[in-house]
Amino acid sequence: MATLDDLMSLPGVYGAIEFSCTGELGQMRGEMSRDFAELVAQMCAANMAIYRMQATGWTKLTGQQGFLPERGFTFVGLEHVVMGINGNAVVASRNDFDYDAAYQRLNAAG
Repeated sequence: MATLDDLMSLPGVYGAIEFSCTGELGQMRGEMSRDFAELVAQMCAANMAIYRMQATGWTKLTGQQGFLPERGFTFVGLEHVVMGINGNAVVASRNDFDYDAAYQRLNAAG
């Protein structure tokens, strides 16, 4: 199982957190303030909840399967990336981030 310290070793990552489904911040590592880490935890929980709502509705409306259970997401901004899976998230510089390595490592964390 990957730890937050393992996640911090990924290319471009400058922060790693644990978050609950209600947006509570667990442990954190890296070069970010606690306020920012709390915001990231809330954003992760909100994105997971929105995805769950959309996936549940789409499944009921169309009968298509395979969207649930939800596990994670990636938010890509102009300069930064947040990838959250299974209650852990990394915050990284977009230009240096290795999406595949992060996905593999975050899946190992859950």
